[in-house]
Amino acid sequence: MRRRPGLEEWWKLGGGGPVWDAISYDPKLNLLYFGTGNGVQWARSARSAGKGDNLYLASIVALHADTGEYAWHYQATPGEEWDFDAVQQLVLADLNVDGRPRQVLMQANKNGFFYVLDRKTGALISAKAIVPVTWASGVDIKSGRPIENKEARYSETGKPVDVKPGPLGAHNWQPMAFNSKTGLVYIPAQQIPIRYIPLPSMPIAPIGWNLGVALAGLTPQNEGFLLAWDPVRQREAWRVTYKGPWNGGVVTTAGNIVAQGDASGNFNVYRADNGEKLWSMFAQSGIIAAPSTFEVAGEQYIAVLSGWGGSYALSGGKAAAMSGNLRNVSRLLVFKLGGSAALPPLEPRALVIHPPPEPADTASIEHGEPLYDQYCSACHGEHALGGGAISDLRASNFLSMDFFYNIVLDGALKDAGMASFKSALSRDDAAAIRNFIIHRANQDSKAAPPH
Repeated sequence: MRRRPGLEEWWKLGGGGPVWDAISYDPKLNLLYFGTGNGVQWARSARSAGKGDNLYLASIVALHADTGEYAWHYQATPGEEWDFDAVQQLVLADLNVDGRPRQVLMQANKNGFFYVLDRKTGALISAKAIVPVTWASGVDIKSGRPIENKEARYSETGKPVDVKPGPLGAHNWQPMAFNSKTGLVYIPAQQIPIRYIPLPSMPIAPIGWNLGVALAGLTPQNEGFLLAWDPVRQREAWRVTYKGPWNGGVVTTAGNIVAQGDASGNFNVYRADNGEKLWSMFAQSGIIAAPSTFEVAGEQYIAVLSGWGGSYALSGGKAAAMSGNLRNVSRLLVFKLGGSAALPPLEPRALVIHPPPEPADTASIEHGEPLYDQYCSACHGEHALGGGAISDLRASNFLSMDFFYNIVLDGALKDAGMASFKSALSRDDAAAIRNFIIHRANQDSKAAPPH
């Protein structure tokens, strides 16, 4: 790809998360569209001295397909520091806006706003919030810039701040869908607010999170829903509320249906025009993938992968359990009208916590908590509460064995995905983390939730 002068600055700033998570192509304009990631260090103060827009971070970029030359870009979140990358699905459509046809690109961004852009020029047509947003009061249509709440800039104020939406976004990677007959976009939307807590300057660790900010969940405010959005009228048409966030991607068909799995383990089919539920089946496992529809010998099928996982299931901890199903049963499920197959019975399972005795060294526990947050929580859950995607450390037999150090420091389970942290942690650090986990296990051993 031939970069426009200045694109290299985006790479220097750490832009590089899921850079091309979604790519769209317009054959008539011969343009490629993709969204870019946010900075590796979330706090702008940690990566660019708190200055500037950090060009091309959290942006939608258009390139000429034949040459890779820059065509245009739109930066949704200038100077981004809340993990609002812009890599969500990009939908190309022809809409009648203000009485005239427009070739548009649409995105339900992580930052809470639904963007409609002219896909030839990148000009902003509209941007409205699809969930309650507290980091900005809106988007200025003339400049295209968000109207920021200055208190949300934690790296400037130095103060903790509660922000909606949080880093998992109003809409994450789970695909949305557009139905040209209803004129509606169907979004797996959610609200998972987070408290951002500024951290003092610290050296970058060779492994683990290097965010420049600490995070604290605000679980009681979490919610998830299927949102039908009218991109022309810039308003909600209808919604279906779920028990919690992190539900599945969406497919819609010309037959006036919308299909989506949810985190509770149900596969649901709704009317596309009004959201009426037509059918649902318990799939035994959370579903976060998007369904697909296809035809064989004149008969239509809908297929979806079941399975619980992703960043929320890893780091969400207690919040990840609010939908009521932490089982991960990986299957390809295929449906058709008149289908009669049934799933095998699901064996009951419970999380059993029998931890070693409570550590007497309270100083070690206190030392271990922030280390756990930085090096462990991204995979093993906030506050040592597993979210169901991998084993819960509170119930680990290795807590009572010195083999714990072989795992954490020596990489004894590296082939299973657990890397060695020897380059960042001493044995005393690892002992402190173990003491913190044992402490948390003792706190919860008498009231462990179903798993």
